[in-house]
Amino acid sequence: MASYLLALLFAVVACWLALVQAGRWEQRRRVLERLNQRGASAEPEARNVVMEGISSRLTASPFMRDDYKEVFKALRITGREPEKIQGIYLLACWLLPVMLLLLGALLAGFLGAMALGVIGFIGSRRYIRSLAGKACYQQNLEAIELAQMLAMLLEAGLTIERGFRVAALQARPLIPGLAFRLDRFNRLMESGADRSAALDDIGEGKDIPVLHSLTRLLKQSGALGGAITESIEQLINEALDVERSRVKEQVNRVGAKMTVIMMVFMMPALFIIIGGPAGINIVQALTR
Repeated sequence: MASYLLALLFAVVACWLALVQAGRWEQRRRVLERLNQRGASAEPEARNVVMEGISSRLTASPFMRDDYKEVFKALRITGREPEKIQGIYLLACWLLPVMLLLLGALLAGFLGAMALGVIGFIGSRRYIRSLAGKACYQQNLEAIELAQMLAMLLEAGLTIERGFRVAALQARPLIPGLAFRLDRFNRLMESGADRSAALDDIGEGKDIPVLHSLTRLLKQSGALGGAITESIEQLINEALDVERSRVKEQVNRVGAKMTVIMMVFMMPALFIIIGGPAGINIVQALTR
């Protein structure tokens, strides 16, 4: 009998724990998990702050300032965030070349160190510039698509802000290179910035001429008013003409290169085929 009463008591305690205390324990577990996550995330954030401070001091030094400005401009065109550009610059333009220099010193001495060091220091910067050039060309082509889309949206009665917002949401697969610029424009407008300032921000510089001209047209339309669709269409036609001329020039260059290659590799074969029998006859006549 006592065993049954003890079992009944344990069953009541188990039910009480399952119904009453389980909820409290679950709530306590969630609170502890959140506190642990905050503590774990605070430590990487502190490390990031320290690393950003060190990298900022290094890039602001007179030894690196001018070089960093050039690399910063190139990486900014590719869509890299300003917070990450410092780390990329120090890693690609200084740490990697120094490692190559040390590797060359270990493998081939002074000459190997100089060779790999020059390749590292010059090659990394040339590679970043080539990335910027490709990004400018790609974004210039995408700016033509953006201008066509904005012309249609403005004709439909949408405002410039609404047109950029729709383009950022719906046309992201079509203009992946310009997506970060559209997102920046939308963030600036949501934060209460002036539209002219936001247009100047996304169309700064003349590295992307179509986007630069488009933002100037939109800025002029916002300041002076008036229909802008015809001006955008004229800009699109001019950009397409420039692109056709560039393609024709590339085709002509390819044709010239193929002509030179044919002359180098086919002319000796033609001389052998045409002049070979005559040369053989002359040699036979001289040897008789």
